[in-house]
Amino acid sequence: MGAIPDMIFGAIDTGLLTIPALGGGILFGVAGAITGGIIGDSLTDAIAGFFEGSIAEWLREKGIEESREAVTTAFGKMAGCLFGSGVVLSIALLVGIQPKFG
Repeated sequence: MGAIPDMIFGAIDTGLLTIPALGGGILFGVAGAITGGIIGDSLTDAIAGFFEGSIAEWLREKGIEESREAVTTAFGKMAGCLFGSGVVLSIALLVGIQPKFG
């Protein structure tokens, strides 16, 4: 249970980050994807951090241990990031969105 807030953070953070990166890639190629990623990362860290903190507070209110440790925090955020970006990229592929390469 300790990694759940971190997994939520990662899924929201990188899932949302993937959207401006895809948009930048579609409109402006690799440089646009990088720029979209940088701007998106700043904004999505704040949004995802809000949800992470809210879920941590909710778990504590329910008496569920959610103490942060280096390993659970790192793996929780990594798992969430991979899940969130995978969902967004899968949806983009299904609806036919493809960034420019080059």
